[in-house]
Amino acid sequence: MFRYLEKKIANYEVCVSLPSSYDQTKKYRTIYMHDGGETAKQAANYIDHLILSGQIEPLIVIGIDPINRNDNYTPWAAPSLAPHRPDFGGQAQVYLHTLVTEIKPYIDAHYATNPEPSHTAISGCSLGGLVSIFASYHYPEVFHQYISLSASFWYEDVLRYLQGEKIVRQGKSYTKPTVNRQNHKLYLYVGELEGIYKETTQKHMVDYTKKAHLEFIKEGYLEDHLSFESDPNGTHDDLFFSNYFIQSLHWLFAVKS
Repeated sequence: MFRYLEKKIANYEVCVSLPSSYDQTKKYRTIYMHDGGETAKQAANYIDHLILSGQIEPLIVIGIDPINRNDNYTPWAAPSLAPHRPDFGGQAQVYLHTLVTEIKPYIDAHYATNPEPSHTAISGCSLGGLVSIFASYHYPEVFHQYISLSASFWYEDVLRYLQGEKIVRQGKSYTKPTVNRQNHKLYLYVGELEGIYKETTQKHMVDYTKKAHLEFIKEGYLEDHLSFESDPNGTHDDLFFSNYFIQSLHWLFAVKS
């Protein structure tokens, strides 16, 4: 069973999950997860089984609770999708900077991690899946594996950004950088039933994810470094997030026989 250690780092509540086989003399892969790593926690015993049975490489999961997820996980400010709900704050770059410059160095200093980008992943669902994609643009030299489950590609202007358009919001401009994807791996998932009951821009969830996937191909991911899965019965909830998170671990970190 994973061992959970609660920490407060740079004002963020952080849960460090160590596998039952944890050995301080070794060097482990790390996955930084948004929303407290809840997706991994729901499948923790099974993930530990996959490690102990030699199916996937051992790893440490770092779950980071958002201070305000509507701010932390969005790339620029945008109006709320519903009346009487707070607007989106667009502070993803600030959040990712804190993760990279304060949280990750603390983890690397206190736990048996391999800090190299080849052993460092970032993962999230929904808005967390979106900010994981933006991590690949802001910090491609820090993370080499990305897990993006049911990402909020419906977010205002994100698809245009991915398609290479210059986005201007509140006097600031945003342009997608060119990133060398040679060593990057991306696991992408969406459920085919996501967004079908929505009246807002979220109704474009599946279509925009498929269009985003085409842009990722154009960015230069190697064919076997980009996996896109969907589920015909998939809705936007933890049942599917946890299942496809497990799939992503098999794809990214399977032990070679």
